[in-house]
Amino acid sequence: MTDVEARTPRPPSVRGLWALGFVACSLIALVAVPTYFGRRVAAVQDRIIHVVEPAARLSATLELLKARQMARVEGFILSTDPAFRDYYNAAIDDEDVVLDSLSLIARELDRDVFETAPSTSASPGADRTVFERVAALRNESFDWRFSNRLIFEQGATEESRAVVRAGYDDLQRATRDLDLSIIAQVDASRRRMANEQRLQSRITLALALVALLATLIVARVAYRYRALTVEQEDRRREAVQARREIDALLEATDDGVLGLDLEGRCTSLNRAGVRLLGYTETEIRGRDVHATLFHSHPDGTPADRGSSPVLDAARGGHALESEEGAVLWRRRRIPFPARWSLLPMIDGTELRGAVLTFADMTETLEREDALRRAVRQREDVVSIVSHDLRNPLGVALAAADLLLDLPLDEQQRRRQAQIIRRSGKRMQNLIEDLLDASRIEAGIFVVRPSREDLIPILEEAASLFEPQASSRSIDLDVEKTGPVLARVDRDRIIQALSNLFDNAVRLTPEGGRVVASAHLDGPWVRISVRDTGPGVAPDIAERIFDRFSQGEEREGGSAGLGLAIVKGVAAAHDGFAELESIRGQGSTFTLRLPVAGPAVGEEPSVEALG
Repeated sequence: MTDVEARTPRPPSVRGLWALGFVACSLIALVAVPTYFGRRVAAVQDRIIHVVEPAARLSATLELLKARQMARVEGFILSTDPAFRDYYNAAIDDEDVVLDSLSLIARELDRDVFETAPSTSASPGADRTVFERVAALRNESFDWRFSNRLIFEQGATEESRAVVRAGYDDLQRATRDLDLSIIAQVDASRRRMANEQRLQSRITLALALVALLATLIVARVAYRYRALTVEQEDRRREAVQARREIDALLEATDDGVLGLDLEGRCTSLNRAGVRLLGYTETEIRGRDVHATLFHSHPDGTPADRGSSPVLDAARGGHALESEEGAVLWRRRRIPFPARWSLLPMIDGTELRGAVLTFADMTETLEREDALRRAVRQREDVVSIVSHDLRNPLGVALAAADLLLDLPLDEQQRRRQAQIIRRSGKRMQNLIEDLLDASRIEAGIFVVRPSREDLIPILEEAASLFEPQASSRSIDLDVEKTGPVLARVDRDRIIQALSNLFDNAVRLTPEGGRVVASAHLDGPWVRISVRDTGPGVAPDIAERIFDRFSQGEEREGGSAGLGLAIVKGVAAAHDGFAELESIRGQGSTFTLRLPVAGPAVGEEPSVEALG
């Protein structure tokens, strides 16, 4: 899966959208429906409290006031006391206030949109509205008051008493009808409120079940969404990890990696490619690969873009390998030997371009050249060693034959024995040099240091070459600067100095000069052998201390082991061997050793041994 696929979210399914819609509707209904029915119940309850129940109380008060008025009229008839008239008028005033309030409430009752319970009264006009009943009661009450006023003004008669009693009965019956009508509305309102409450409870229960179902759906959707999220995150993480591994691989490799599109334009370049070509990734992006890397042949002649095998292979999706001696061109048109390969870049079944991997072969070619040179040197050394061993061996064998075959006198026999001894010693030295070189290369070259004065060691080593130097008129001298004390292996230092003196005396022309010296330099001691020979060329100086390495002058033949042993002796003392040379003026070979000697119990390092 590509990064784009990992980052592209999947479209939600229709089932998932329906589930989310159902959950949303359930949540909205769970909030809206109870609120709606709660408002309806509250409206009915508010109507009961503020309209219906006050109407019932006023109706009861009105019936009481009528009874009080009748009591005042009867009291006046029995006692003709004028005070009963005042009490009667006060009751009338109270009745008017009640009727006015009841009229206003009756209008509210009649505007109710809810159905009221039918009146249980069997009297005519039972289906009239409350307001009509109140108006009729007011009219009847007005007529009855008129009859009562005649009694208070003219006195009571049997006929007026009957009229007042009949009017009171009619008022009582009308009041009861009004009261029953109001009570019916009270009951109807309470029943409606109970119905609304029951409906609210049922719908709330149903919505609770729906909410539970919605919760389960949400849980299921959440679980599925979490699974999809985890899956998508895993895929994204895998894609990112794969990309990081590819990037890390591209950055870790020493080979350059260049991406191309089908038109031959560069699209990417890794860090190794930036180092090899000299272009940054930003600079090379969009450049033509032919004009950048393949514009010329190895001999510098221009290469035709139209016949470029790289572009043809990139367009055709073919693999291509570089030929022997191929080159690529760096920035500023600098060529370098390279090995490269081109592979098609395919995304699924679609060809997207190609990938060019390349490596700088300069170091490899140099190593191959050095290896060939080392093989040649080794062959030369083998030839020299075999020659050096064959000559003393032949001399020793010839001397031994003379001793065995001829009757020689004592002096002649002694002379042949000395020849055999010198030849054996020469072969022994050569074999010891080979063994020491092998020990140095294997890291097992051991020194046994002790506190020594280096000046006598220099003099002892120089004395071994006095005859050879004198025979060529070479001035061999040791600078006496006083005691120079250091912890060194006396025998190994003499061995190293012998190799340096041998080279110096052998290569210094007649009449030249060789000087040895030792000086303290802080925690180091510097042992130097300086000559006035031809010097060492810079290219040879870089590898002069290598095993089997030889200079340009090889008078008498040399195995090339002497300076390698010098370097090994210095490294065994935790020091270094150095060369300073000026071509035509001479050379100075120096051993730089620690005054305190090598670290106790440590073997010389592989790096120091070379």
